Amino acid sequence: MNPMDMRPEGAQRMMLTAKMLLSMHVLQLNIMDLRPFLQAELEENPLLEEEDPVSEATDEDERRIDEEISGLIDDRGDNEELVSGEGNERSSISEEKKSYFESLITEKESLYEHLHWQLEVLAKDEEQKRIGEFLIGNLDDSGYLKVDLKDAPGILNASIEKVRNTLNLVRTFDPAGVAGRDLKESLLIQLINFGKGDTHLYKIVYWHLEDLEKGNFEKIAQALAIPIKEVESAKKRIAYLNPRPGANFGKEVAVRIIPDVFIYKNNGSYGIEINERDLPRLYLSSAYNIALKDKKVAPATKEYVRKKLFHARWVIDAVKQRKNTINRVCEYLVDKQKDFLNEGDSAAKPLTLKEAASVLLVSEATVSRAVSNKYLQAPERLFSLKSFFVKGIKQDSGTVSTMSIKLKIKEFIESEDKARPLKDIEIQSILKDQGINISRRTVAKYRDSLKLPPSNIRERKTDS
Repeated sequence: MNPMDMRPEGAQRMMLTAKMLLSMHVLQLNIMDLRPFLQAELEENPLLEEEDPVSEATDEDERRIDEEISGLIDDRGDNEELVSGEGNERSSISEEKKSYFESLITEKESLYEHLHWQLEVLAKDEEQKRIGEFLIGNLDDSGYLKVDLKDAPGILNASIEKVRNTLNLVRTFDPAGVAGRDLKESLLIQLINFGKGDTHLYKIVYWHLEDLEKGNFEKIAQALAIPIKEVESAKKRIAYLNPRPGANFGKEVAVRIIPDVFIYKNNGSYGIEINERDLPRLYLSSAYNIALKDKKVAPATKEYVRKKLFHARWVIDAVKQRKNTINRVCEYLVDKQKDFLNEGDSAAKPLTLKEAASVLLVSEATVSRAVSNKYLQAPERLFSLKSFFVKGIKQDSGTVSTMSIKLKIKEFIESEDKARPLKDIEIQSILKDQGINISRRTVAKYRDSLKLPPSNIRERKTDS
């Protein structure tokens, strides 16, 4: 797809939904990615501060500030919000335990697996899923798209419009910037996903990336009619973008995990704490009030302050909303999967994103972003939040989780006669006797997912 397809109509849509896009992006970030994102926002936006003002604002001051900003930003309806009270209770997890948790190592997802899970829950229909699988299967290790879109319709027997629509969907996935054809397109996708599709940052990358790399700041400033300092600031901000969004998924098999959520037992029930360690706490600077009310300040300066004010408030709101959303989603998951937490994998209940979204009154995409690439630390075990969602198969006795079926298959194979290992059709028969009716092909599929070889390979020859 030509980068021109991303402008100008697309840019207009992005301007209308910039706050929503920013909120969606922040929700999708795990704590390891949220930290550098917030630091970058602090460096770029002079109206964001990290520490409390010297003289604390009263409730009346807070209400006044909210009213003033509300008069400037009249788009609160852009966000899909999960309202939840923010308590001040702290968990009983010790600092020593938290440090231990942060040293945990877990298996790392491949880029394909990470994108495919998002595709599974966000594709509109089977055709879009099929096209999406083709596209993410043609990404290189950097996350760049390595297939000519002109060839895709013929290969997929689909219209170019459907291919492009699916590509646009994939480009909203985490990690931001994935499925661009090159560095420039990847950076543009990231800026759009970060709600900056209508900014000088976007224009600089789109029109002047080569000049930026060469340090031709004056040329860029003249072309865009902006101060050189703004170009210099833009370069620093662009440096925070990821030039290779797929690289973190590479070929490594393990990665250090910092949990986004801690849960702890309290009188037999679970308490939840969202991890906010080392995150900068953001506040609005009072400088905006002076600049906007001072008649001596030039109109262009006031407009600049307004834009920075809008974005600063959006960032603060997005961080609060992220915490509330993750908290609510986790409360629901922990309550729904108590047996899973207490008894292990075999006790997991079938649960879909659609079911969770219905209960929480939000979209499936919101739930997906809330759990994407995030981990929950229980007292004895680290969980991927995605592991709380378990597929199920309808049976006469009710819906049975695929996880429990896989565990049964694993148990059968582990206890089999190694001289005469069970064939898939025999495992199918045993499951049928236990009231679980699935095909031999499904048995083979589940066995493969457990990385268990077929019977002819498992067979051990006995000495004659």
